Amino acid sequence: MKAKPVVVAALAAAGLGTAAATSTSIESRAVTAEVLGEIEAELGRSLASLEVPGEPKPYFIAYKVTEVEVNDVSASLGATLAKRERHFVNLDASVRVGDYQLDNANFVIPRQEDVDGLASITLPLEATPRIARKAAWLATDAAFQEALAQYTAKQASLRRRTTAGAAVPSYTREPPVVAMDPVVVPPLESASDLEALAARVSLAFRDRPTIRESHVAYTSFLERRWYLNAEGTRAHDTRRVTGVVIVASTRADDGEVLSLYTSHYGHTLADLPPVAALEKEAASLADQLDALRAAPVLGNYTGPVLFEGVGAAGIVRHTLAPQLSGTPVPDGSPDEDFLGGKLTDRIGLRVVSPLLSVIDDPTTNRAAGHALIGGYRFDDEGVPGRRVQVIDRGKLVTLLMSRTPSAKIAHSNGHARRAGTGIFTGSPTNLFLRGHRGKSARALRRALIAEAKAQGLDYGLIVAQFDDPVVTANGELGPRQLLEELNARRGSELPRVALAYRLYTDGRIELVRGVQLAETPLRIWRDVIAVGNRPAVLSFLATTDDGTGLRLRGGGPGFVPSAGIESSIVTPALLFRELDAKRAPASLIPPPPVPKP
Repeated sequence: MKAKPVVVAALAAAGLGTAAATSTSIESRAVTAEVLGEIEAELGRSLASLEVPGEPKPYFIAYKVTEVEVNDVSASLGATLAKRERHFVNLDASVRVGDYQLDNANFVIPRQEDVDGLASITLPLEATPRIARKAAWLATDAAFQEALAQYTAKQASLRRRTTAGAAVPSYTREPPVVAMDPVVVPPLESASDLEALAARVSLAFRDRPTIRESHVAYTSFLERRWYLNAEGTRAHDTRRVTGVVIVASTRADDGEVLSLYTSHYGHTLADLPPVAALEKEAASLADQLDALRAAPVLGNYTGPVLFEGVGAAGIVRHTLAPQLSGTPVPDGSPDEDFLGGKLTDRIGLRVVSPLLSVIDDPTTNRAAGHALIGGYRFDDEGVPGRRVQVIDRGKLVTLLMSRTPSAKIAHSNGHARRAGTGIFTGSPTNLFLRGHRGKSARALRRALIAEAKAQGLDYGLIVAQFDDPVVTANGELGPRQLLEELNARRGSELPRVALAYRLYTDGRIELVRGVQLAETPLRIWRDVIAVGNRPAVLSFLATTDDGTGLRLRGGGPGFVPSAGIESSIVTPALLFRELDAKRAPASLIPPPPVPKP
């Protein structure tokens, strides 16, 4: 029996993706009801008549129409580096052939990873309904051809198998949702207003002769989404983000390039620190870089590590969060290319310390006095977002799911997200780590000292921040040095540590540089021996792009990261019993023959 549509209206009143009750709805300038009507008509026509003789017909078609408006700027030393105002509309088509039990998806054709039953096309901003329908037809046809090729290859692969796999369906059946009511968001900040702010904050580095490169970037964007599928779902959502990134770099006496950054994201400019506070942050960044220039290199280390503030959020982001996806690894995909989907057999068992519980909640937009940007009404497959308890006091309860089921989890829980041209994967949104028996910051440092003494060490290690190569990719490095840096980092899922300290057993604290944590498998999370009692919040735009790779492809030092998956992490400080650290791969540049003017 066909599921009845669920009509969702209350979600709009919850204010997801909004900043204030005084906000007003902004009507789309490009996607009208008439345009959507013609796209919907093409969906019905394609489902009924799209066919290649002797091949399976589509059983599922979905369209996602995405309208994006972006204003972003970057400035250095008071001068504008880049200023852009962009507005575009994309239409994504997804076609599945076969049936819910066995279709083409979640399979990778060797050396044809992009053949996935998905196709995209850009709509003109002045698209008429007729143009929109033709674009939908073109995208659907391209996706259909890919789906057929993928289905044929998948069937051939299944026939070659000597053992039968579990009879897990290819796709879940979910109740259709109808929610086309407008989402209330405030207007974007203008590029001119952001330009003035960026220029003012960037002046903080003008009288700092040791700073080799610096810039301040602001971005303000909104993303309207309309999702339609063959099951009857008709859903609309809007996501709104404003952010600022401050980046600076210097060189140590031995030629090592040192970079630091600070960033803030919220729903509007009102969620960010005021300009005066950002000027102080920029000055503090310069002071920290001066201290790093003279700091000793850590070298090899094995012992307790305390992650504080955004450093704690960083270890969660890079080692725990990617493992929480329950979407199975696609057939034919190397495991190392797909971090999620490997914990399904651990459901009901302890996977982290009993001091920790983990919740992911796309239905909220604030925590600990900070805006959270990972929330939404509907995920990328049109399923309503839901709060999910993933881990309860160390025990794995469930995983974050898309509509691709696993042997243990039969349905989506509203966490499908798609990065770029990748597959729909169950992914974190607003991720909360809750600590039990939390300690104060001072008590945690005492615990670090006690553990270092117990291991016969003179000091323990504090990690305060990880680097983000997408943000800090340095403009002084040439192509050869960029390639060397890229090759040196391969094999480690962690970026280098940007800020770290030795905490000696006598209470002294010393800044160190050149720290790279060794590989950190999930089992290290069982050895969290203490947690803090105050949460830190990190919001960011998750991307699979590497900053070094971006520079090799021509991204300039003023690059504004305004593309990526909106994400937030809320976590207490975390003390691990034992981790390994080593000398980070360093990009060394000889000092210039003449001083900076």
